Amino acid sequence: MKRNGPATKNKKYLAILLVVIMVFSAFVIFFGNSLKTGSNNDFSNKAAEDNSSTISFSQIPGKHINHKFNSIVDGLNMSPEGVMSAIYIDLQKSKGTPLETLFKSKDLKDFYGVDVTKCYRANYANGSGFELNQIPEQKILMPWGAVPYNGYNLLLKTNNTYNLWTVVGSPVISGSRQSVKDVIDIMEKNKKATSEYDPILSQAEPVNVILEEVVTKSNVTNIPAEQYYMDLKKLDNGSYMQMLIFLNSEPKVTKNIAALKASSSERGVTYDVINSGNIIKLKISSDFASLNNETKLLSL
Repeated sequence: MKRNGPATKNKKYLAILLVVIMVFSAFVIFFGNSLKTGSNNDFSNKAAEDNSSTISFSQIPGKHINHKFNSIVDGLNMSPEGVMSAIYIDLQKSKGTPLETLFKSKDLKDFYGVDVTKCYRANYANGSGFELNQIPEQKILMPWGAVPYNGYNLLLKTNNTYNLWTVVGSPVISGSRQSVKDVIDIMEKNKKATSEYDPILSQAEPVNVILEEVVTKSNVTNIPAEQYYMDLKKLDNGSYMQMLIFLNSEPKVTKNIAALKASSSERGVTYDVINSGNIIKLKISSDFASLNNETKLLSL
């Protein structure tokens, strides 16, 4: 049987993953309606002092975000309740993998003016969402202005074009004015963070992950389970491992996993399946391209 070469498989994998990641490379246009409100503060004098188009976080008054940001769990701990889907990407860990080129988002650098090393996005059923981004250089492009909220400064990122605001810190928050305020409310313990993914995340192993994703079944998501978790990591031997966790999966999931596991050695893929109550935990290990092929065979 003729098999596609590694280059062809990698291109197919990148094309599929691009659909997932495109929210990062073009997220500016998704944040909602045009602004109806102005701004109160002007930071242009601070930029003029340094003759720079960027401003250091240290020059921005008020509170700054300070929260652990090493996994999708950390992002969800900053997310209001009701997350329909979320994705976390460690751009640094993608270096040296076929994903490195894909994850070099020019739009993100154009938006902030500096490199971003980690990304997270949460999406909600009503179409809203927000982003978290790690910026080691601790500076961003000069905002158009700012408005105070609960001790923080919400920075206006566009000139009355999009409802897009940012709060600096570690990580940086970006989103609509209301979504950014909602995240701040969680930081200040005025609102509860989402916890609906706790059962499947308790089974995850988020160490050295390149990316993680969680999804809840809805009328806009097409997954064969009530909830779904996926991650990808590169192993020390140069191969890759993908973990898939299903909560209350459809019967076809168990059937497909059993059938594919039985013939996995023929495809050079290693399966490790753990069943625990209403949760199925699957680890697939192989070369980068074969993982994509296996996922398609699983009909995920």
